[in-house]
Amino acid sequence: MAPAGSPAARPHVRTLRRVLAALAELLVIALLLWVLPAVAGADTPRFLLPLQAPVSVVRGFDPPVHRWQPGHRGVDLAAPAGTAVRAAGAGTVQFAGDVAGRPVVSIRHSGDLVTTYEPVRATIPRGQSVRRGEVIGLVVAGHPGCPAEACLHWGARRGRGRSAEYLNPLGLVGAIRVRLKPVGTVVALTRVGVPADAPLAGVRR
Repeated sequence: MAPAGSPAARPHVRTLRRVLAALAELLVIALLLWVLPAVAGADTPRFLLPLQAPVSVVRGFDPPVHRWQPGHRGVDLAAPAGTAVRAAGAGTVQFAGDVAGRPVVSIRHSGDLVTTYEPVRATIPRGQSVRRGEVIGLVVAGHPGCPAEACLHWGARRGRGRSAEYLNPLGLVGAIRVRLKPVGTVVALTRVGVPADAPLAGVRR
């Protein structure tokens, strides 16, 4: 075997370097193919608004200080009766039926999160898995306190039973920052990370 520094060994050294460089390039390509899909997926919103754009919030989130007090544990979105309602995120239908005479659909998502939709006549059965954006039912008129023709009451909570915490569902789509306008009672929503296909038309209290 020729010594490493001898002229006879130089072609082998050059070949070895080329092989190592090619392996390094392959490693970089493999790493990019593994990382890029994850980076792209990070830009995909996990949740979206349950109605097609444009969306008008006619009553905002106003939870009570104590659980037993009255309040508004969700948001009301203006929607004509018969409007299709979409699952805000992927999950499993936890309930689809009537509660105190009102048709309700609730979906359990990962992280012990539940979103609720009412009054909604379900088009999917309890126990069925749903994808984000999949139609789960149709809006029914008659939501109490709705100032529009009809409203979808959209709620969200994390946890179960007495330990459950009610959340502003607009936070799921990054739209909970509000700014008071000096005229009237309109609260303008600042669009923070809301999907491009889901503009907001404002909040009335």
